[in-house]
Amino acid sequence: MSAGSASYGATTVMSPPSAAEATARALPTHTSPSSGPTPESAFTTPTPASGAESGSAESNPVAADAIAPAPGAHEGEPGFPGFAGLPPVAEAPSNGFEAPAAAPVAPAAAAPHIASAKRHRRWPMLAGAGALLLVCVGAGGYAYAAHYEDVAVPGTTVAGMDVAGMSRDDIVDAIKNKAGNASVNISGDVTTTATLADLGTTIDAEATADTVMARGESVPDRFTALLSDGQVTVVTTTDDSVTTAYAESLIPADQAVARNASITLDDENTTFVVSPGSEGTSVDSDALKNAAATAATSLSSADVSVTYETKAPAVSDADAQTVADKANGWVTQDVTVTGADDESYTADNATKASWITVTASESAAPTISVNSSKVSEWVDAQVEDVNEEPVTGKRNVDSQGKEVAISVDAVDGREVTNADTVDEGIVDALSGGKSYSGSFETKELKATWEERKIAAGAENLPYQATDGEKWIDINLSSKTVTAYEGATVVHGPVSVVDGAAATPTVTGTYRIYQQNETQTMRGENADGSNYETENVPWISYFYQGYALHGAYWRSSFGYSDSHGCLNMPVDEAHWIYNWAEKGTTVTSHF
Repeated sequence: MSAGSASYGATTVMSPPSAAEATARALPTHTSPSSGPTPESAFTTPTPASGAESGSAESNPVAADAIAPAPGAHEGEPGFPGFAGLPPVAEAPSNGFEAPAAAPVAPAAAAPHIASAKRHRRWPMLAGAGALLLVCVGAGGYAYAAHYEDVAVPGTTVAGMDVAGMSRDDIVDAIKNKAGNASVNISGDVTTTATLADLGTTIDAEATADTVMARGESVPDRFTALLSDGQVTVVTTTDDSVTTAYAESLIPADQAVARNASITLDDENTTFVVSPGSEGTSVDSDALKNAAATAATSLSSADVSVTYETKAPAVSDADAQTVADKANGWVTQDVTVTGADDESYTADNATKASWITVTASESAAPTISVNSSKVSEWVDAQVEDVNEEPVTGKRNVDSQGKEVAISVDAVDGREVTNADTVDEGIVDALSGGKSYSGSFETKELKATWEERKIAAGAENLPYQATDGEKWIDINLSSKTVTAYEGATVVHGPVSVVDGAAATPTVTGTYRIYQQNETQTMRGENADGSNYETENVPWISYFYQGYALHGAYWRSSFGYSDSHGCLNMPVDEAHWIYNWAEKGTTVTSHF
């Protein structure tokens, strides 16, 4: 009888599969990402010995191993290899006939080399599967993190609007566009529609977008955001004074508005005084404020009902006067800070009064506080006066590095180091109704030196030039002009006409700042009359209206008679014009 089924009357007995079938079921089928399932021929099965029945478990160790039941397993049960999923054997009906029992299959010990081969085949497959999983997860995670680097992470909403995948600029635009729908519908004793601006509420689209982007700011943030609530609240600000003013604007003109007593500075801005309160009609500004907040955070419209109410001021004149007296007590406290060289700085009453901030309330007396920012502004102004930048010294040295002359002395500076401490001290003292006396602490800022190496032989000249440096020497004693490069004379001395006694030539060290080929010169004579000279040639200005230039109207030189300029022979002025350049040093001396 072949392996399969045997029929005896109404009873069907399922025979066990052949060894080859059991082996095919038991051996795993491997799958390669590139080539698909590996054919069974890739797994070698020992050839049955000659004369053995091909279906015999005894003659085929692989088959025996394949169909051997697990400990405690029975045929037809999950633990029995080769029979997984097969239906159980049906019982024969009681008709006097009994189907013969199927021949038991004797279990055989698995061949050691087969078990070992199976184990060797199993661990590379498991390791490869694990590695493949890590690669897939890692690659996917990297792609996710990179994709959401500059856009909102998944699940992020603003006022019910899905902003996932949007850039910061797109989110800002979306919020601004939707903010146009935000308004407050007012009903009750008055019917109107108010904008958020009417009620002093502002939607900060930029700050809201920043909050959205912060959810995915770092790589870990982009993953943890997947597990957190992605609803971002719209960022808003509200100016209570604008809300209150709008509430009062809803009251009819023929009705007096209820006003709380308040405090303000007098005309001299040195003393706080009380503005009396009065009974009258009021509208609940808090209800309007809350409705505006609802509209702003939902980026949609909101409804509120208001009624006119007659009420006495919530803040009496006496309440306000108590606060004013306290504020004035703060103003009268002395605030003095000592700086360097025992110089002191004292805040006057107007300054101290400007430091005090009054915060009004509809339901309680106003409160006062010291504005630390304004205190800091005053302290910083005094610090600026105390601080001194170091002056960099400048000295000329010869080729051996020996100091020849000092053109600018080095002066150490100083810097205040405790401005923040002084700020805090003043705020704490005034807030407690006490005076303040403190000192600025400073640190020394050491000055540095700049050394300028001069040309050999320049130490005895009117100007100590560096090697090759162009400069012009105006000697008012000898009435000459000489051109130098370093310590070497390259032209001159040339006799000139310098300024007359009433209009002398300036002395000092200057630099050429402008040159003109020709120009009409105008000015005043010593007696106050005007002069004008046309076509003055080859002009090199070195200080204000003072210049070296050609004087075609003169036939001799070497004396004092000009309006202050250096009059030169035309060709000599031309040479200076061509040789010099803007920035060339000019030294004038006796």
